Order: sequence, then structure tokens, then C-alpha cells
Amino acid sequence: MGILDDLLGSEKKDYKENPQPIGDGMKGVEGQIRLSIRFLPLRLSARQESHTDMLVTVVNKGDEKQLLSFEAFLPPKEMIGFDRMAMSKHFEKKLGHVEPGATSEFAVPIHGTTQTKAGGYQIGAVVNVHFVDYNKVMPTGLKRKIVLRVV
Repeated sequence: MGILDDLLGSEKKDYKENPQPIGDGMKGVEGQIRLSIRFLPLRLSARQESHTDMLVTVVNKGDEKQLLSFEAFLPPKEMIGFDRMAMSKHFEKKLGHVEPGATSEFAVPIHGTTQTKAGGYQIGAVVNVHFVDYNKVMPTGLKRKIVLRVV
């Protein structure tokens, strides 16, 4: 080994040939967390003050308890929202520690206004897995996109 090997990095060659996976000790949540979303009533009414409830069910299918939170996002320029004036486009709920096999169910109201147009609106839903506290989020999470019909 010479000085040039240290500078040019013979170890870099080894890394390119045998790369090590990043975050090898972390478990993914694929298959451990189940997210189910449905609407009641099934759709919003266009051009009316109406609302629907997004019924969310999160199930921990893993072997250990998980610290979970749920987030939902609405399209920013559309006239639907999580409040009556359709101003709030982001919803977050901390679910706490969910035991193995346990289920967490809750309802999220979605409101339409007299300016809500007919069509399909895409809603983004994310279940975040945290460790230690809610400030630290694991890089793996469960993401879904749902379409809410407005007729």
C-alpha cells in the first residue's frame, strides 16, 4: 500500500464490487402494517356544502409493537378540505404504540363547498413508523393514493 492507494482509494474499488446495503439492521414495514381506507358516504356532492368521512383502519401485523402516525394530503388548489371552509389540506393523527395484532380505527372528515367541482380527487395517505419518539421517522413507510369521487 502506498500513498497513492490511500488517496485514490483502493477500498472504493472493493465497495463498487461488493456494495453493502444501507440500513441493513432495520426491518421494513412491508407486510407488517396494513392500511385500509373507505368512504362513508361513498362520494361528495358537487356544488353543495357536504361532507364524507374517510374511515381509516391501521393494523399492526408484525411481531413487535410499533409507534405509528397517519397523514393524509388533499390536492392544494381544489375546493375540498379537512375543515368546512376547505382551507386545511393536511391531516395528521398520532396513533401511539400499536401492539402486535392490534387495530386502530378512526374517521377523518372531508368537506366540500359550493365551489367544489365534479370529478375525481386524489388523496395521499401515509402511515409513518417512528422510533424513540415522533421526531424520528423510519425511512420505510406505507403510502397509498385514493381517489374520492365528487358527483
